[in-house]
Amino acid sequence: MGLPPNRIKRAAYVGTTNLASNVASVLLSIYQATLEFIVEGDDHLRLLRARKQTFIAAVWHTYVDAAIFALHSRGICIYSDHPRTPQYERSWTHFFREIGIKTIRSMGYEVLDASLGKQSKGIIDFIKTIRGGVPALVAPDGPHGPNYEAKPGVIYMAHKSDSVVVPIGFGCSRRVVGPNWDDFAIPLPFSRVAMVIGEPIWPESDTSDEALAYQARRMEAELDRLCFRANDLLFGTSTAASDTIHLQPG
Repeated sequence: MGLPPNRIKRAAYVGTTNLASNVASVLLSIYQATLEFIVEGDDHLRLLRARKQTFIAAVWHTYVDAAIFALHSRGICIYSDHPRTPQYERSWTHFFREIGIKTIRSMGYEVLDASLGKQSKGIIDFIKTIRGGVPALVAPDGPHGPNYEAKPGVIYMAHKSDSVVVPIGFGCSRRVVGPNWDDFAIPLPFSRVAMVIGEPIWPESDTSDEALAYQARRMEAELDRLCFRANDLLFGTSTAASDTIHLQPG
């Protein structure tokens, strides 16, 4: 279901995806109003903003959906790509992807659609966007897993874009988990979502494979720790830190 070559069909395609994304935006706004967000460590992002230091928010692929709701309207850029095959271009998956991209943009995100050109050019453009001062949201275990295993690409991207990596852990009090490799979690309405923002990770100057792999393992351990902390805020007995913010529904 890619963009039809016929002008009339193309106009109908664009109009249909625009209408569907508008409806989805309204429904998501209603859904988001039912969630209660518990935020810890937001000072890390505020300090980076004050210093005009660009960052890449690193979130496990499982919690990308929760991250999109928790970090909306912060001017963050998301990288989006898909298989470059005629079969995919004609599929309904491509059609719904277009609706999803437009919906995410309506939530205040900048979406770099890498599928409009070569994959290598898309990554280069993404790095240029970050270097230009636009923060980004990346799943270090994506796009194909294994789950909860950080790849060194995020560290390398931070090095090339003169930015830092900000690991963010999530937890949901009630959620629906998808059947895919990433255990993609969607918070249920009227549930609580905990977001724990860790200290920035500054990439080292050494970009050898060994150095990048070592930094990726450190980031992986920190992301796991932050996710455990998020679940502790939701279900544990320890009290939240002084900079924890509770955002009520609505």
